[in-house]
Amino acid sequence: MAESAQDELLLLLTLGTIGVLALALFIILFFFIYQKRILVLQQQKQRLEIDFQEQMSNAQLDAQEKDRIRIAADLHDSVGSLLWAAKLNASFIERSVPLTNPARESHDELIKILDQSIQTVRRIAWQLTPEAFQHAGLVASLERLCNTIDGRGITVSFESHHSSLWNDGNALQTFRIVQELLSNSIRHSGATKILVSLFCPGNTMFVVVEDDGVGYQPQLTTDGVGWWSIRQRARQIGAELSIGQPPSGKGLSVTVAIPLKP
Repeated sequence: MAESAQDELLLLLTLGTIGVLALALFIILFFFIYQKRILVLQQQKQRLEIDFQEQMSNAQLDAQEKDRIRIAADLHDSVGSLLWAAKLNASFIERSVPLTNPARESHDELIKILDQSIQTVRRIAWQLTPEAFQHAGLVASLERLCNTIDGRGITVSFESHHSSLWNDGNALQTFRIVQELLSNSIRHSGATKILVSLFCPGNTMFVVVEDDGVGYQPQLTTDGVGWWSIRQRARQIGAELSIGQPPSGKGLSVTVAIPLKP
């Protein structure tokens, strides 16, 4: 009887131990599953937040592009038309009324100012929405942009080792990035020379903007609205930005590497 009681006690102890171990194992598994579930939910939340931020950024960039188109149209159609009408009226006055020498000089100066104003409106409208970008493509548009800025207190050069027509949405975003980089160099770097170069070895387009200004300034590349736009546009097209110094060792060099679609 004593041995039977001991066996039963031993069996109960064994079963109890197994039960406690099973319970402990269950608690551990439940803890790990719960933690994994919490981690998955956090990752999903982070992805949703990132997707939302990307959508908001893309929506903001799209809104900027639409505003550019609207402003360019208003400049071209409204202000441009008014300037042309003023020039026609000035020409009509010249034909209708004999002008003495002082009046002639004033008239000629007025025509000169109107011509300059018309050209300025055209230039601004083109920079807002590159004329015939679908037909000209990135290379021709960048070359014209550089030529437009060149000689206005700064030397802007353009070099291209790529001749294919690239004119899709990513090309336009690349144009906007270079446009903003040029604007930053002109406004903040104190540069006297800027070089924009473009080459395409393989399936990646490289656009490099170099200047001889004050160089890398962290406060401008982190807090500026222009740099925010550059980074957002680069992210939108899957491009990589590299910031460094030109080979001369002076100034700032920004390389934009854009993957091309096959």
